[in-house]
Amino acid sequence: MRLWSISLRNLRIRLVATVLTTTSIVVATALYAAILVMAGQTEQRYKGSVGGYQAVIGPKDSSQLELVLNTIFNVGEAPGLFPLRICEDLRAGRGVGRRAQVRYAIPQARGDSVSRFNFPVVATIDEMFSKFEREGAPLVFERGGAFTFSYDDLQALARELANHENGRRAGEASPPSRPQLRKEWKQAVIGARVARSLALDIGGIVVPVHGKMGEFGFHEHPEAACEVVGILAPTNSPLDSTIFLPLGTHLLIDGHEQGVFLVETPPGKNPDDAKKLPVEPGGIGLTAIVVDPKDHFGARFLRQEFSAKDAQVAWPQDVVPKFLRQLGNAADALTVIAWLVLFVAAVAIAVALYNTMNERRREIAIMRSLGARRVQILAIIAGEAAVLSFVGALLGVALCHLAAFVLRDLVEDMTGVYLDWLQWRAWEAWLVVGVTAIGATAGLLPAVKGSMTQVADNLAQNY
Repeated sequence: MRLWSISLRNLRIRLVATVLTTTSIVVATALYAAILVMAGQTEQRYKGSVGGYQAVIGPKDSSQLELVLNTIFNVGEAPGLFPLRICEDLRAGRGVGRRAQVRYAIPQARGDSVSRFNFPVVATIDEMFSKFEREGAPLVFERGGAFTFSYDDLQALARELANHENGRRAGEASPPSRPQLRKEWKQAVIGARVARSLALDIGGIVVPVHGKMGEFGFHEHPEAACEVVGILAPTNSPLDSTIFLPLGTHLLIDGHEQGVFLVETPPGKNPDDAKKLPVEPGGIGLTAIVVDPKDHFGARFLRQEFSAKDAQVAWPQDVVPKFLRQLGNAADALTVIAWLVLFVAAVAIAVALYNTMNERRREIAIMRSLGARRVQILAIIAGEAAVLSFVGALLGVALCHLAAFVLRDLVEDMTGVYLDWLQWRAWEAWLVVGVTAIGATAGLLPAVKGSMTQVADNLAQNY
C-alpha cells in the first residue's frame, strides 16, 4: 500500500476530527483569499477608473481628494460650486501657458440622485460621449446613443437665464421670461449597473431626486423626468452607476433657481445684498470640470499655472495613489489577521494529530514490525497534515469565489466595487501551495513523535 493511501485511510477512520480540522483550514484560507480579492478589486477599480480623467477642476476651498472622489468615484457630496467662466477661460486658452492648453473642458454639475440606490445624477454636455476618452477610446454604448446638448447650447441658455435673472433683480415690470425646459433636453444616458438594478431599457424613464432618497429634505422632480436614450457598456467603474443628463435640464429644474448663479458678496456688504446684484452668464455654478491637456505632462503644468481665485486643479494620477496607500494600510492589517487565523488552523492540525499518537502507538508498532522505516512513518503522518491542508485550501479558495458570486450585488451596492467571481488569479495557486506547506510543517511534531514509537513496548498483549 502506498504511503498516501495509508494517510487517506487514517483520515477516514478519524472522520469527525478530519472534518473539523479541515473546516478550520477552509475558513482561514477563504478569509485570507477574500481579503486579497477585495483589496485587489478595489485597487483595480480605483486605478482603472482614473483613465480619461487627466485633470479635474473644482472649488478652491475643497480638498483635492474630496474633489477627485466625488467627480470620478461618485463618493460623498459635491464639495461646492465655482463659476462657468473658468470653463470658458480654459476652452479659450486664457490664463494658462502653451503646455497647459487643453483639448477639452467638460463642465459638470451634481446634487441630484435617482432611486433608493442613490445613483448620482451628473449634468453635463454631449462632449462627455464624443470627446471624453477612457482607455484611449470614447465611451462605448451597449444600446442607444448620446443625448444632444452642446456647449453652445449651454452658453445660449446661460445668456437667457442671466437676462431673466437680471430683469427680476432689477424689479422690471415685465422681465424676460425664464427659459423653458425643452423636450429634447429631457433625455438621459445611464450606466450598465443602473440599467440592471432598475430594469431600465431604451425608452425607460428616470426621475431625478433632489438630495438622496430617505434623507431629510429630499423630493422628486417629476417635471424633469427624462427618457433613457443610451445605455453605456459595462466598464467595472463608477460610470456603471452614473446617470447623465443634459446640463440644461439641471439648470431649469424647479428649485434650482437660487443656486444657478454665483455672485461674490462685496467686502463689507451683507450676504443678502448679493441677491440684488446683477449676474453674468459666466456666473453659472458648476461642481467640476473634466479636463484633458494637450501636452502629455499638461496636467502638471496646468496645476502649476492655474491661478483662478475661486477654483483649483486636482491631478487624479497623484491623488488616487496616495488614497490607495491609505487603503493598503487597512488591507495589510486585515491580511495580518488572516495569517493569524491560518496559524491557529495550523496549530489545530498539530494538536489534532498529536493527540492521536497515544491511540496509534500499537498501529505504528505493527507497521514497524512489518518493515516500515521511521522515515516512512514520519511521511505518513506528515502526509495526513498535508492532505488536510491541501483539501482545506482548495475548498477555501472555492468558498471565496462562491461567496463573491452570492454577495457580488450586495458588495457592489454597499461599496461600488464589482467582484468578478470568475476571475482566477495566479496567487490563488500559490496560496494553496503555501497553506499545504504550512500544514505539512505543523504535522512534523506529531510525525516525529509517531516515528519514535518503540516496537517492543507497544506490541505487548495487555496494551
